[in-house]
Amino acid sequence: MPTVIIAEKPSMARAIREGLGAQARNYEITNAFGHILEQAEPDAYLPDSVPKTAKGKKVWRMEDLPIMPAEWKKFPKRDAKDQLQKIGSLLKTADTVINAGDPDREGQLLIDEILEHFRYRGRVQRVWLKALDTENVRKAFAALESNEKYRPLRDAAEARSQSDWVVGMNLSRAVTVKSGDLFPLGRVQTPTLALVVRRDLAIEHFVPRDYFEVFAQCQHANGAFLAKWEPRGTDGPGFDEEGRLIDRKLADAIAAKASGPGRVSRFESREQKQAAPLPFSLSALQKVASARFGMSAQQVLDTCQALYEKKVTTYPRTDCRYLPEEQHSDAPRILRALPVPDAIKGMLDTGRKHAAWNNAKITAHNAIIPTGQSAAGLGGDEARLFDLIWKSYVALFLPKYRYRSLSALVDLGGETWKATGRQDIDPGWKRLYGNISLDEEEGDDEARAPLPVLQTGDAVRGQGGQAQVKQTKPPARFTDGSLIEAMSNIHKFVEDPAAKARLKETSGLGTEATRASTIEGLIQRQYLQKKGKQLISTAKGRALIAYLESQDLAEFADPATTARWEDLLSAVAEGRVPAEKLTAAVADTVRAAVARLKQGAALAAPAGGGKQNAATLPCPLCKGDATVRRLESKTKKGLFFWACSNQDAHPLLADDHGKPGEPFGTRQPDNRTYDKGPDCAHCHGTATQARATSTGKPYYRCPSCSAAFWPDRDDPLKLGTEWPKQEPASGSRTVRAGKPRKRA
Repeated sequence: MPTVIIAEKPSMARAIREGLGAQARNYEITNAFGHILEQAEPDAYLPDSVPKTAKGKKVWRMEDLPIMPAEWKKFPKRDAKDQLQKIGSLLKTADTVINAGDPDREGQLLIDEILEHFRYRGRVQRVWLKALDTENVRKAFAALESNEKYRPLRDAAEARSQSDWVVGMNLSRAVTVKSGDLFPLGRVQTPTLALVVRRDLAIEHFVPRDYFEVFAQCQHANGAFLAKWEPRGTDGPGFDEEGRLIDRKLADAIAAKASGPGRVSRFESREQKQAAPLPFSLSALQKVASARFGMSAQQVLDTCQALYEKKVTTYPRTDCRYLPEEQHSDAPRILRALPVPDAIKGMLDTGRKHAAWNNAKITAHNAIIPTGQSAAGLGGDEARLFDLIWKSYVALFLPKYRYRSLSALVDLGGETWKATGRQDIDPGWKRLYGNISLDEEEGDDEARAPLPVLQTGDAVRGQGGQAQVKQTKPPARFTDGSLIEAMSNIHKFVEDPAAKARLKETSGLGTEATRASTIEGLIQRQYLQKKGKQLISTAKGRALIAYLESQDLAEFADPATTARWEDLLSAVAEGRVPAEKLTAAVADTVRAAVARLKQGAALAAPAGGGKQNAATLPCPLCKGDATVRRLESKTKKGLFFWACSNQDAHPLLADDHGKPGEPFGTRQPDNRTYDKGPDCAHCHGTATQARATSTGKPYYRCPSCSAAFWPDRDDPLKLGTEWPKQEPASGSRTVRAGKPRKRA
């Protein structure tokens, strides 16, 4: 009986075949397409007594909330049914299955849930593929483990999925019904939005303040230098709460003292060494690529995934910047495959042990590094990111950067002045980067100012002082890179000292694998917009956060709440906490939130939203809690329409002098008689109708779900290719069947 390998995606299946070589003949190798099973929609859990819309969907009503499934249901995705069936047929004869999902909790679940779907009871092993090059594939298959060892990872992924469903489905419906407009909420999405909203408000309400820094121009026998005034204390008159000098008269008086004889009261010159930065985690790479190349977080993740699938770099969704000590011996092989300049090759020392090699700091994955496979032919973003990745690895085997740190205190005019400087001794690993500075090394400009070598007691002469006017600056707008960093270090945005200390050690918002998609989702839902590199909150995004705060629901916009839930997810993944502890905590929180929303006020239209109008009225076509909101067309200024809070309940309504009018596109019912066709592939038991296009081509249409199909090429009495559906535009309310594409 065969052993079946189920890979997460086709590219991984191909890499396994190539990596195993002749051994691949011993296996049946198949693949999923990511998750091919998905959580059921709320309609699957609501009773049949709930009224339905014209499209057969159950109406969104406050009285049905919260929806808390007693038994969770999953269904095959439409476009994956055939592949799922193929996997099922292989499992019928398999005595062993090897789970080859991505090496993370989602990768664990998406193969495990297929086995659970088919109630497979044979032996299951796990292969942990950190990279897809031949050597790593062979090593991984030589170290197979029991799949049961990774059961906690599967439980954590399932708990994450269920928790996200409970938060998203219930709160999105509740706020949408209250507002009359679609307001999606999410366990990670909403507190991430709150970070941007609060940053934007802080910037817009920021009032700049002037302050002063006083410098003395000093002359020494070895050269001139600038020294900055060091006050004896900053809590007296003339200073603000941050210790900045704000009194102009005092600043000018100090500057006037910077003339005449003085002496060096202390001089220090110390040799310092700086090792190369740690190799990249995904978030660290996203931060650098955003700053240097203007790449979005999603672009970085997608590009890293492509490099991984091309086998030139290791697994990208990692939060770790360290490497296993046993992989140090791979260095000669990997370095030989990299485009290291000849001037650098002579400096490499493969015996050098950088602090990055540390087993104690390895998480589920290690840092992103090259695999040693040829990377020829890369271009664009792939080439740019690979350049960052391979250089971060090569730098580990180069000498440390050596420099001399200089510091002097000068007594002049009865005041103390300080000067600092730096003298390079050996660039070391920095030679690899030329004149490009890395984020980790960007420091104080004053520390880089020239400072001659002095001696304690040396005479200096003050040649005048200057009070420089400076101005406080607001915090910077978020970019993809800085928002990813904020999500990774969420403790910096928490005020409670106890929570801050706890979160500093453990938590972030989301995971390395999900943060980029969270940002993209906020943009697609029109909560955030991009302006160059900057991410800026929209009126709709601000309205949602303000509403949650006004309804005593700020916990869903509080990063600490989700970060604590992420802590629980990590504990579940490590087998320390049962998954039910998280799902129960989330469910209790959502129940309380829905109860408050039922009693609370409606969400008003965003102030200054431009395209939205404050008018909200009961829907004239629906019953219950449904409302309609007056909106302005995005393409035709001055054209208004009305949208119902019950998504897909009926067409949009025309605007009749500020009141809801007739539905757009109201059609007479189609009373024509059609011949019966094959049963619909989605609505089993429902016969399709045999129809014809405007040009006379036959096709089949399901009267229930509106899916349309071409006849099968070989047997016209069977269903063939399904017509594609149009992707909804950002902010659109429905997905409609598109026009058929021409067949080849």
